[in-house]
Amino acid sequence: MNIHRLRLAFFSILILALAVPAAASAADSLRTTFLFSRSVTGGVPNGPSRNGTISNDQWIARVIAYESDATNIVPGDTNGVTDVFMVNRAAPWGNNGTPWTMGATELVSKGIGGVPANGASYRPVLDGASHNKPSCIAFISEASNLVSGDTNGVADAFVYNLANGKIERVSVDSKGKQSNGPSFDVSVSGDCRRVAFTATSTNLGLKSSGKAAWRNARTSGSTAGLRQVFVHVRSGKGLDKFFKGVTFVASANDGGRVGNGDSYEPSFGRAGKSVVYTSTASNLDRGDGNAQTDVYERTFTRYYTHVHGKGVQALDFDTRLVSSAGGHAGNGPSQHPSVTDDGRYVAYETLASNILAGDSNGVSDIARADMKKKHPKQDWVSKSYIGIGNGHSNRPTVSGAGEFVLFDSESTVFKPSSSVQDDANGVRDMFLWNAPTRNVSLESRDWDNHYLKNPSANPASSSRGNYVLFESADPNIDQLIENLSGNQQVYMRYLGPK
Repeated sequence: MNIHRLRLAFFSILILALAVPAAASAADSLRTTFLFSRSVTGGVPNGPSRNGTISNDQWIARVIAYESDATNIVPGDTNGVTDVFMVNRAAPWGNNGTPWTMGATELVSKGIGGVPANGASYRPVLDGASHNKPSCIAFISEASNLVSGDTNGVADAFVYNLANGKIERVSVDSKGKQSNGPSFDVSVSGDCRRVAFTATSTNLGLKSSGKAAWRNARTSGSTAGLRQVFVHVRSGKGLDKFFKGVTFVASANDGGRVGNGDSYEPSFGRAGKSVVYTSTASNLDRGDGNAQTDVYERTFTRYYTHVHGKGVQALDFDTRLVSSAGGHAGNGPSQHPSVTDDGRYVAYETLASNILAGDSNGVSDIARADMKKKHPKQDWVSKSYIGIGNGHSNRPTVSGAGEFVLFDSESTVFKPSSSVQDDANGVRDMFLWNAPTRNVSLESRDWDNHYLKNPSANPASSSRGNYVLFESADPNIDQLIENLSGNQQVYMRYLGPK
């Protein structure tokens, strides 16, 4: 056999090694993309898949979850509604972002005793942090048979325990009573001890102190008919144990008064000390007078104080306007925030033209706010060395330490250097912004790093940015699995070790 045939045979063996389930065993230096949402036989599911989320345990990313309308991802999925699925990373792995290998896929949204959920489940999020491997998946569900006593007839927020498979409802008040209004989205701290969620409930906010440690978490004002962001403390160790069980309104001002408009889209800092969210309220910060949606950060830190002469632990709250310039809200709407582990950096999209210097493009842009000082310092994310974006940029997600921001965009001018070819595919793409270099690179590519012909959107990142998820209905992203269904699916983009 000549050398050409030997090389061809070796390449064929390598391609076979990439087949299901070990789809990411590429060379460490190779950026590649493969289908992540797969049917039980390893092919394309029979329904669309969305909202991928990656555990934030540094370079490892042990678990990935997503939602899907498909009925053939796991055996026995007979409920005919959207479900939440998880995939464990198959061992072995390295600690510097080695290729991600798929293990078995499991159904998360199951009823009591393993029966099918009797309602749709969606919007999953995972925990995990620098010193915590993932322990839970939080999600929203309309099902009433995931836990006992669910009789409110509305969507609730739940937490799935990765260790034992048990499901807990977390959209409850400080006495564990169920909500009287629906929940819409959810986020968790890195150790899953604190959960943030959006609901229109009127019975969840803390009105009386209950316990001395909860005193400062009380809020006033009506929440009737408005979406508010709540935080529920599931558990705590050490001095944090004093806050176990409390549920409080996070979308409130420094005086403890709840927002007078809708607040939603919470994103929890992995350290569990801050939540960012979008709000139409005008009473959360005195600098907000734009009558538009704005992005806020609510921090809550523990401190020691005295109540009635007795020393207790308490929470100190602070609400800050993120989407601002010089302390004043932007002149256009801002939304879709994402926060780093420690709460310092917040990425968001904005249509305001006075937040980012020289913003004259008339489209939505991506900003990253540094919250370290009195007034946020704004970095322009959706901007390359060529110039500012010439199309709308949306849905940012920031990595754990803030070095990377992923977003999707219609812009065609984002590239890291003049040697990179122009973005000429004419569709929405996913981009990665690198904070140290200020480079922007197009990362929604196929297995061989070519541009896609169909749009891609809704990115999700691992803590260190080495694994990226996005959605697309493009038929030829995965070399071995052609998607001819026309349904969007979740794909993983491997960006190599760090």
